[in-house]
Amino acid sequence: MGGTRDRSRARGSLMLLVTDVMDAEAVPRALALGTFDGVHIGHRRVIETALRVAAERGLRATVVTFDRHPLAVVDPARQPRLLTSFEEKRRLIAALGPDELVVLPFDRAMAELPPADFCGALLAGALQARAVVVGENFSFGAGGAGDAAALRRCGVEHGYEAIVVDLVTEHGHTISSTRIRRLLREGDLDDVREILGRPPSATGRVVAGVRRGRTLGFPTANVEVEAGTIFPGIGVYAARVQVDDRWYRAAVNIGHNPTFTSLDEEKAPVSVEAHLLGFEGDLYHRDLRVDFLHRLRGEERFASLDDLVARMQRDVDETAALDDPAYAEVGLAPSSV
Repeated sequence: MGGTRDRSRARGSLMLLVTDVMDAEAVPRALALGTFDGVHIGHRRVIETALRVAAERGLRATVVTFDRHPLAVVDPARQPRLLTSFEEKRRLIAALGPDELVVLPFDRAMAELPPADFCGALLAGALQARAVVVGENFSFGAGGAGDAAALRRCGVEHGYEAIVVDLVTEHGHTISSTRIRRLLREGDLDDVREILGRPPSATGRVVAGVRRGRTLGFPTANVEVEAGTIFPGIGVYAARVQVDDRWYRAAVNIGHNPTFTSLDEEKAPVSVEAHLLGFEGDLYHRDLRVDFLHRLRGEERFASLDDLVARMQRDVDETAALDDPAYAEVGLAPSSV
């Protein structure tokens, strides 16, 4: 990829973005290294450890990640849906306050790079690492042959300290992006929010739908979620939606619209439809961010339109009255509709 360098606002300072290591300044660094999909509390511990080491030793605090999930190149059939888009991951990392984010292009050449070259030429050489912080399960180099022990050996040879952060657990379970994806599919948002330290979110553009909601009195935005990212499983959710710089409460349906379709569930397309409480105007072709807060119910097939409308009204009423700190922090107080 072509190299760029710019800066993102992070805690009142500026985070330098580097997308080509050839553009990296010749300064000693403490590196936090990982894929960091989701930037969950385990990832944040790795990054915060690198920031602390950098402050103690007078090094540049740098986060190093990849432009895509490694499995997208190594084994595309096993490539998971991502918890965050690249822009969202960049925003979350910037909020932690590093000096710099280095994004490595994970292509075939990177996938085939021997572990010795990865930690020698890249980390110690191009990035002048003096400390490299990784999670306990981090692997690197061709075939994932490099592990924490290999990173330590390379550090001894090239003059940097390898710091391995223990895996973080929650309620006796190891925190991982894989587990978060499973919980999301199951609609278990309480556990997901605890692990992430924030609500799970999805971004997408509003596209034309069948406009059925408008005829029922509940106009919805049909959100085309960014390709390759994951969102909660089928059901109805209380959410908050950001339109430009303003937030709205929203009742969001993820599903197959079983009241209106006889297609087999496995074959029917999944739609994400958001009814924004108090919004007036046109949302078509606008980008939205949807933060999912609570699962209100599963998907249901209704015997009549009257039954469907009555249930949709209950969903909206529950969303309006929900007292949740995630609403309060963006200025949305509970109300009745």
